[in-house]
Amino acid sequence: MKSSTASRTPSARGAADMAAGRKRLPVPEPSVLAADARSEKGEDDGERVPAADAEARRERSRHDFTFFRRTYFPHYCLVKEDSRLHRWLDEELPRMADSPEGGRLAVAAPRGEAKSTFVSLFFVLWAVLTGRKRYVLLIADALEQAASLLDAVKDELEYNELLRDDFPEGVGKGPVWNTGTVVTAGGVKVQALGAGKRMRGLRHGPYRPDLVILDDLENDENVDKPEQRDKLQAWLQKTVLNLGAADGGMDVVYVGTLLHYDSVLARTLRKPLWKAGVFRSVLRWPDRMDLWDRWESLLASEGKAAARRFYREHAVLMEKGAEVSWPAARPLYRLMCLRAEDREAFDSEQQNDPLSTNEAPFNACLTFWVDRRRDWLLFGAVDPSLGKQGAGRDPSAILVGGFLRDSMTLDVVEAGIRKRHPDRIIEDVIALHREYQPLLWGVEAVQFQAFFAHVLAQRAAERGISLPVRPLVNGTDKVLRIESLQPHMAQGRIRLHPSQRALIDQLRHFPRADHDDGPDALEMLWRLATSGFVSLGEGFIRAPLEGRWEE
Repeated sequence: MKSSTASRTPSARGAADMAAGRKRLPVPEPSVLAADARSEKGEDDGERVPAADAEARRERSRHDFTFFRRTYFPHYCLVKEDSRLHRWLDEELPRMADSPEGGRLAVAAPRGEAKSTFVSLFFVLWAVLTGRKRYVLLIADALEQAASLLDAVKDELEYNELLRDDFPEGVGKGPVWNTGTVVTAGGVKVQALGAGKRMRGLRHGPYRPDLVILDDLENDENVDKPEQRDKLQAWLQKTVLNLGAADGGMDVVYVGTLLHYDSVLARTLRKPLWKAGVFRSVLRWPDRMDLWDRWESLLASEGKAAARRFYREHAVLMEKGAEVSWPAARPLYRLMCLRAEDREAFDSEQQNDPLSTNEAPFNACLTFWVDRRRDWLLFGAVDPSLGKQGAGRDPSAILVGGFLRDSMTLDVVEAGIRKRHPDRIIEDVIALHREYQPLLWGVEAVQFQAFFAHVLAQRAAERGISLPVRPLVNGTDKVLRIESLQPHMAQGRIRLHPSQRALIDQLRHFPRADHDDGPDALEMLWRLATSGFVSLGEGFIRAPLEGRWEE
């Protein structure tokens, strides 16, 4: 069984306890910190803890982990606003620690979200100083990494003045104070270990490990090798999870970032006996991803200043609908810059969505066209995505493609994917028809969307525009239809443009992408272009190449 919170009696500390030359950590006024902690929890300012009342602070800290971390570690809490991850940890960590049975938490969090600080520092110190734990293990990919986590714990125990004032019996150098192992002044052992090492039979006097922190067990090199993943998995199951006492009271917290779709952390997140939490930097993408595509093109072609000017001019539309995990520390613009720099790294490090070759059939076979062709036969495809309203509405996809009859190759010329109402979809289709004059438009005809094709043609006719439309009935399973494009894309017969980022993202992550409207429209476009709805001779004559096509 887990040990209960021990009651502590403050003891006097003389000047002799203060070693000469001791490093001093900055500590702001405790009453202010206490007030901040309470106000953010919606508590009455009248309950503010007086600065001089160390006992009151200590007693509250024993039962309020959020108060503890905000009060004693302001030098770490430089951003006042917490992220989604922080609020989740504030609830789950104390709940696990106070449960009579051992708990298991698996957390996938973005890089830079302070996950190690919360788990390997704040929570460890809280568990140690409040008497909840007697033997803590800090395990990381390598011993050096684990030792650095322990060093941070040691620094706070040795130099944090407010901790020393409020927890004198547990703070300061203990009888063991080495690089990889410490025994605190309160008799709690904290040990740093590297992943995969022998650690059977670990003891601290009568105590077996009662808290194990697994912090970034995998690295970029070994996570790609299945035999190493299997070896680490076996070590975790056979060795680590059996380190505790026979009563099953050992808590385990596994925190990291998903580096591979089949990583040990990914496997652990799927296990039913673990409480899992998966967090992303971008919780909801902006409605107008097409504007971000234009922004990214400017960034690549004209540099940061031009991209920043474009963002300032369209900030309201570019931010609309977006939701990020930690806006105070990482606003949307900063995250989109990271995304533009390396899309694959962003997906893994910030979104915890590493790509799988097996599960993402299009990721390794995307090819791109560069120059516009005079012999394109132009077609259009529309997935209106009607039905859902409001924030839950799927994006609509409008694609224009140029078909090359000699090589049977389809180049996607335009790919507009964003949320919009039916009237806006019609206006956008008409605008693209005026620009490109496609031979034929295909519109998905599912349920009442069949009516949309007729409305589109009628609206265009009212303006004196001949807009040929054919409703397309998609009878087979959507996933199977989209997957049928993979051989053609692998052969380079379906090519995209680098500016079409929304379509590229949906293809790279298919079938696990948040939306698949772009790939669905692409399948309709390919079907339309290759199924002989119009003669190639007539089509070639009816494809005027004017304006910017001649540039």
